[in-house]
Amino acid sequence: MSKQENTTFQPNNTNLLAKIKSFQNNQSQETFMAVLEELQGDNAFLLVPTSSPVTGENPEKGWTTLEKGAQLSFTSVFEVEGKLVMGVFTSQATLMNWASETKPFVTLPAKEVLEIAVENKVSQIIIDSNQESMFVLGRTV
Repeated sequence: MSKQENTTFQPNNTNLLAKIKSFQNNQSQETFMAVLEELQGDNAFLLVPTSSPVTGENPEKGWTTLEKGAQLSFTSVFEVEGKLVMGVFTSQATLMNWASETKPFVTLPAKEVLEIAVENKVSQIIIDSNQESMFVLGRTV
């Protein structure tokens, strides 16, 4: 990821969804790593349900920038068998399929969601729970 200083976030989940589908068809270390690499790249984004709508500055193509240190309250983090599990989504449609009612959410670059999960000791991230594009990313501590 040495090219990172020359790139900017370009939100597009087309490759992420294709790599998840590839993993589902052939669950190997190679296809799993392809999904993980895409999640750490400059295109993948994830929607995370929040307790209230989030607003930011510098609207650009429908995206805004949150102030550094802004507090977010995620509502899709659950404790399961003593471990934290975070539910995230690849689109508003997959979020709405999961939710029983309309929920506010924040959309973040996937690599930032991964960083937040590590910082908060989340053991599993479940992408698009119980849907065609479901993918589970876990870590051992």
